[in-house]
Amino acid sequence: MVEQGAEATGETRSDTSEAGANIVRLRECVAVGTNQVGTKAWNLGQLLARGFPVPDGFVLTTRAFDRFLAANELRQDCSPEAVLGAEIPGDVENALIEAAASLGDIPLAVRSSGVAEDLAGASFAGQYETVLGVRGQEALTTAVRRCWASAFGERVAEYRAAHGPRGPVGMAVLVQRLVPADAAGVAFTANPVTGERSEALVSAVQGLGERLVSGQATPDEWTVRGQEATCRSGGQGAIRAAEARDVAELARRVERHFGVPQDIEWAIAKGELFLLQARPMTALADRVEWEAPLPGGWLRNFRLGEWIGDPVTPLFESWLLSRLEERLFANFRKIVKGPVPRPLHVVVNGWYFATGNFVPSKPTAMLGMMLRYVLPSLILRPRRTLMMVSPMKARGVVSAFVREWRESILPRYRAIVEAGQARVDSCDPSELLRLVDEVADTAGDYFFSVVAVAGNAWKTELALATFYHETLYPKIGGTHQSLLQGLGATSPVPPPHSTVGLDWFFPTIGERGPAPRGTPAAATRWVRVVAERRDAERKARQGLAGQPKLIKRFEHELEVAQRFALIREEHVSSFTLGWPLLRRAVFRLGARLHEQDVLAHDEDVFFLTRDELAAALHEPSNGELAGTATKRRQTWEQQRRLAPPVVLGQISPFLRRVLDKALRTLSGVSTSEGHAVCGLAASPGRATGTARVIRRAEEFDRLQSGDVLVSPATTPAWTPLFSRAVAIVTDVGSLAAHASLVAREYGIPAVVGTADGTTRLRDGQTVTVDGTLGIVDVQP
Repeated sequence: MVEQGAEATGETRSDTSEAGANIVRLRECVAVGTNQVGTKAWNLGQLLARGFPVPDGFVLTTRAFDRFLAANELRQDCSPEAVLGAEIPGDVENALIEAAASLGDIPLAVRSSGVAEDLAGASFAGQYETVLGVRGQEALTTAVRRCWASAFGERVAEYRAAHGPRGPVGMAVLVQRLVPADAAGVAFTANPVTGERSEALVSAVQGLGERLVSGQATPDEWTVRGQEATCRSGGQGAIRAAEARDVAELARRVERHFGVPQDIEWAIAKGELFLLQARPMTALADRVEWEAPLPGGWLRNFRLGEWIGDPVTPLFESWLLSRLEERLFANFRKIVKGPVPRPLHVVVNGWYFATGNFVPSKPTAMLGMMLRYVLPSLILRPRRTLMMVSPMKARGVVSAFVREWRESILPRYRAIVEAGQARVDSCDPSELLRLVDEVADTAGDYFFSVVAVAGNAWKTELALATFYHETLYPKIGGTHQSLLQGLGATSPVPPPHSTVGLDWFFPTIGERGPAPRGTPAAATRWVRVVAERRDAERKARQGLAGQPKLIKRFEHELEVAQRFALIREEHVSSFTLGWPLLRRAVFRLGARLHEQDVLAHDEDVFFLTRDELAAALHEPSNGELAGTATKRRQTWEQQRRLAPPVVLGQISPFLRRVLDKALRTLSGVSTSEGHAVCGLAASPGRATGTARVIRRAEEFDRLQSGDVLVSPATTPAWTPLFSRAVAIVTDVGSLAAHASLVAREYGIPAVVGTADGTTRLRDGQTVTVDGTLGIVDVQP
């Protein structure tokens, strides 16, 4: 292993000649150290000397840079404009021109090589200047000044302040033969999102790599595992699988040389592969394994998981989330007695996975559960039990749950929240703990109502989809989802208690100020969508002409599905009614610990567990909690970059068959082969736009009219964005999730439940979303 970057500079050799001090041949850079040639040139120089395919060249040293500054009386804090307008000293310019002449009359690549560049902790990637296709003395000296000037730019100053190192600017300039690339790009020897070391990622564009770096072209994206190369996205055809493997192997050779994961730039010209740059990967996530910690199956995209698009914070997971789940299952047991499948969830690499172990995996165990628990409940509570175990046969019971929600559950929830708001600012810590428990339990009762009503709404859609698939599709084609568009179910302005995600770490919409509003074009689009739905209804009735029994059944299934599509969003929108109060109570507790110097900031309380918080309130002498909370927050931020799977372990074969059958009926689930992303076809249609990966409310304004919204999940707080977007793509979510229903309401395509759409799709790519097939493609 060879150390890479400034850690292995050694002592700088001096040279007896003035020109020699200004110029160093590239393959000799290792002999003089990074303080004279910069980290980029030093890395490439030792690779060239070791036989790697690095284009030959030379380096204009930091000594030449210092001579330039001194000759023009320029300070270390001068402006880029001052550098561009200054003269290069005669001896430096002569040495530069002579060295360039030795390379021949060919186009050159002129790149900055900062002393603090390409380090393990600070890459300065994209911060400094590169000039390609340089030819002639005047063009060469201008390119050098541009590289020097980039060291004084505002963005470099900000990056240096954030990442270091401090001290004088040291800038060398690397001059090499320009590779006339047929294809070029970058490669990583580890997955920068997951940290997976066995997976190399290769990005490729046709022509020079500058088209990729500058964002002028959308690259082909390849994943290489061993000798298996798979094109994940893109349609340029810049390279073939064999070339992707060659690039990955070159990157791995560089990794073996330096001993750490590498980020390289490469180019291919007339079939020959060149190495243009090599630096250690910065901020690389630790390698993670997605394995279930316990037997059974665990689902990220189920019940509360549909609201959770980020890793969970410790306080949310250990307090609010756990109480919500406990109350949910306590309400289930009031209907169907039986053991609760503990634990109710697991957390893997910070991400929540709900239990899928409520259905036995063996037929004998299933029979035993039915006889011991379900059958007695059917005798004592027949209608409600039937709704739990076979809702398609007890849809009338859902109406009773709707009445109970409107007349009892929602009014009680509102009353408890209002009472809590009146006293939260006068409560002592013990009272605040009890207040959170009370509101959390009430919210858990409300979520059971959501499951009973809104959660069963998708089953009414399943009935309509089954009828459509068996009876109408052979005659008129299309999809049942066209019958559920434009129903007027959603408000363009979310209520103030709406949250971006379920975790109470995130501020509510009301806390952020006025809620964002939709665009005027949304009203026009809604009129169109309503007309399309009515046209779909007309075609369905025409397809059933002369069959009165089928028409009667169709009208019934249509009416029920449309009614519950309306109810669901109204019902779900009040679920987070208590979140502003909960956050106020938690922040008061955090402020208490901050005042006692237990925490560095009020909001660090979200990175304690419930037990740690209670203990610190009782005995605030623990001096380690501040550091613990800070480290956990840093880990949480890193875990937000991960792309967790939808399922861990093995769920019950019975449950798998039920889910698979429902999904085949409701949505065309596609394989990922040949497509950038696949998921559930949640809202029909096809649209092309610029992908905007939005993860938090602070980024909402980045979504412009005509963009494709790509997000971990959506909740009612995201609704205004649907009026701007031409399509929706989410990591989690089902066909009854917010993204699915609201996308249909706005008449835009949606693909949900992709698992990793936010990591596979890159911000700024042009993508086509097919909400009828459940696929997303990246356009060249």
